[in-house]
Amino acid sequence: DSISVQLLENQDPVSGNLPKQKHGFRLGGDAGEVQVTRRYILAAFFHSTSQVSPWRDSLNFLSPDLHECNWHKNFTRQNFPFGDFDPVGVFCEDETDGNFILNDDQSPVEFMMVNIRIANDLNGPLPTEIGYLMDCRSLMLENHLRLTGPLPQTMGNMAGLFSVALLLNGPNFGGALPSSLFQLNYLNTIHIQDNLGKNWSLPANVQVGDDTQLERLLLVRNSFAGIIPPWISKLKQLQTLDLSKNNFQGAIPETIGDLSSVKYLNLLGNNLTESIPSSLGKLSEIDALILGENALQGELPASIGNLRTLQLLDVGSNELTSTIPSSFANLESLKYLVLESNKFNGTVDILESMNKLTVLLTRSNSFSGALPDGLFSGTSDNVVVDIGDNKFTDELPTSFANMS
Repeated sequence: DSISVQLLENQDPVSGNLPKQKHGFRLGGDAGEVQVTRRYILAAFFHSTSQVSPWRDSLNFLSPDLHECNWHKNFTRQNFPFGDFDPVGVFCEDETDGNFILNDDQSPVEFMMVNIRIANDLNGPLPTEIGYLMDCRSLMLENHLRLTGPLPQTMGNMAGLFSVALLLNGPNFGGALPSSLFQLNYLNTIHIQDNLGKNWSLPANVQVGDDTQLERLLLVRNSFAGIIPPWISKLKQLQTLDLSKNNFQGAIPETIGDLSSVKYLNLLGNNLTESIPSSLGKLSEIDALILGENALQGELPASIGNLRTLQLLDVGSNELTSTIPSSFANLESLKYLVLESNKFNGTVDILESMNKLTVLLTRSNSFSGALPDGLFSGTSDNVVVDIGDNKFTDELPTSFANMS
């Protein structure tokens, strides 16, 4: 096919040979096999994502006299995660000390990165061949409005993959994430954010292994739909789970309390219903719990009072009722409390024991009584308060006189 023909044409114009390879895959294979495999996969990627029109910049892809680790161009700009130096395209790190290398003359390639985080007009689908780029450590694609289709199921073969970042891509890109992606033992981060496609979803079932290393799952503002699948609770190393601003619906799974390592849990701005599971009280490492802008009902679980490390609790803009549980007196680390736009009632006396509290938003509830005299007395930081549209008495606490 045309891809194979193009690959075979990528020869040195003088010698007729492919650029010299000295080493095989980090994961096995001899140098000749690696040379043909890598270049074929990258050629397939190039052709599949230039189906309608060429890339704006070829980024040295398919250059006949360059090792594939040199199929990139260097940009100088402030750009996470590389700072001022941003090699866009394919680049490699050596096995010895992690330095960027342009070929494998001196040292074997430890990892290969595919970083096209510029508006380079990639168009068309990601090919199934990309899943066989065995020593790819990182796949980053950003700002490509004409990418199409889902991620290939073959990505489960990328044994060296550490991170995936897909940001700001177009309306025809997306689909069900491959279940195989969540079975990669080395994968640390999945970051999919601000894509315009409407067909994103999580797989219904995943057989998660005990040795999974996934620590960060960020699926933010992508129109993900469906329920939050219970298998997520098997990601035992997960520290960040951010599913905010999507279309997830149904109940928060009770099993989410099994995420014993999670520090940041953000489900803001979905269509979640039913009650907040009491199992959240088992998240002993958590710093931030954000459940606002849903349709959650019922009472705040008393078990949340067990979260001694919790600094931010946001349950605003739901349909929650009843009073603040007395167990909240144990939230000794809490700094930010958002209860606004619910149906809470009763007093807020329990807040006096929160010595680190600096932000309190309770607007649009039915809280009553007086604000406690000791509220905010334990902090010297700037304080943010919005207690409007409640039934509090008019008298402010004496501690408010010392606030600026």
